[in-house]
Formats: sequence, structure tokens, C-alpha cells
Amino acid sequence: MSPSQSVFLVNVPGLHPDKPQDTPPGVRHLNPGLPAAGEDGGLFTPPGLPMAPPVVKSMLAQFAQLARESRNVADISAFAAGQYNDFYSGGAHAIKDELDAARSGRQKEIERAKALSRAQTELCLAWALEEYSRELAGLGDRLESQWDTFSKNLGLDEEDVQDEDQAALAGARPSLVPDAPRVPYAVLVDAVLAFLPSGCGLYCADKAILADWEEYGVSFSEASPETMSRFGLSGGFREARAPGHLLCLSKRPDQSRPWLDEPRTVLAPAEA
Repeated sequence: MSPSQSVFLVNVPGLHPDKPQDTPPGVRHLNPGLPAAGEDGGLFTPPGLPMAPPVVKSMLAQFAQLARESRNVADISAFAAGQYNDFYSGGAHAIKDELDAARSGRQKEIERAKALSRAQTELCLAWALEEYSRELAGLGDRLESQWDTFSKNLGLDEEDVQDEDQAALAGARPSLVPDAPRVPYAVLVDAVLAFLPSGCGLYCADKAILADWEEYGVSFSEASPETMSRFGLSGGFREARAPGHLLCLSKRPDQSRPWLDEPRTVLAPAEA
């Protein structure tokens, strides 16, 4: 499937296409608004995003810095909400929009614009935290390698130790790299669906997420030949069809987020 195809799947929960072997050819990753230099590499940049690329770039830098300093997703999310309010409510365009809306009865349109701005902010936060997680993973790999070298230099072997002291040292491999905070996937899926074109679907290989969806009543079955053809897939896959709010772990629709009303197709690997 070419990146220009109008009907496609977007990967969740990962936004970065750094491991193409983990997703089928043609599955795309959502770009929260960075300059789309990698569009041909599998990124999907939604048209008409509320925030311009320079604003997104600045926001991502602030989120990344906060992630390194805080490592608490609640603190980071609170900061993200503040950033959203600063961006939308404090801008001259927003004030003008609100005045125009009051005169012309376009309040619903303005509320939708605010909701989309909030969704883009959540995507930016998820993108920044994912980058930080990748940074920590790289650090963890380097520390693992250094620990292995340290063990070999001391002659330590977990499978062939000589005494209690050696056994203690051999099993003392420290966990020096903390887990990175993450945006809850229900929040992320909500934000992705806000910008996913009608007719497009989601691809998910995360077993924990798939299990949660099934617990909420999302029923998977073998993907039909029609679905496989529509999304350009081959191999073994399961499919489900569910309204967006159910994929966000909510039993009820939300009038403030109408994009969650549309039923969406979800594809998952057959073995997931």
C-alpha cells in the first residue's frame, strides 16, 4: 500500500515507525504535527492540525525536558493541560473565535476546535514520552553491556559460581534505568481517532490492549478477504469492528467528542 492511499491503518499505541518489522507493510504511524520529512517512510500527518509545526516542535521540547526532570506522568499531563490552555485560550485567534461564535451561534464549532487542539496536545505528549522511553531503552542496553563486561572481568558467572559471595555478586545485576512514563493508551487512542479519516482503521499488536478491548465487548474474528484486500494485507490477522468510545474503554458516547461515534475497524495479528 502506498502512503498516499486514502484507506489505511494507523498503528497504536506506538507513534514512531522505528521498528518497521513490527508492523505490516503499509501500516502508518501518526505524526502529531512535526514537519513531514518522513511522510514516505510511513508517517501520516493529518491535514488541518490546529497547531503549526513550529508550535509542535517547541511543545515537544518542553515535554521531553519535563519527562527527564519529573518521570511522573501525572505531573507531565498537568503541564500538558497548561500548555494546551496557553496555546488555545490565550491566543488572539481564540479570543476572536469565541467572540465570533457568541455572535453567530457557532459555539459547537468552537468547542470542537478546542477538543481537537487538546487531542493534538495529547499526541505531542505521547510522542515526547515515547522518544524519552526510547532514550532510556538505549541507556539500559549500554548499562547491560557494561555490567556483562564487569561480570566477566571479575570472573562471575550466574550458572557457575564458586561460593556464596560470588553467587551474591553474580545475581546482583542492578536495575538502574527506570521505566518511562506513558500516556494512558485510552487517551492516546482517543487522540488518534480525533484525526483518523473516515473509513480508516487501527492496527494493534499489543496483547494487553487487545485483552482490555475484548473485556469491554470488542469481538475479534478472522479477518475477511475483503478487509485484507482493502488495507493491502496478507498473512494471518484478526479483525473487529467497534465504536471509537469502546476502544477508549468507555461504554457511552461523548457528545463533546463526536469522532468517537464512528465504528472503526481494528486489525491485530492472528497470534496476538
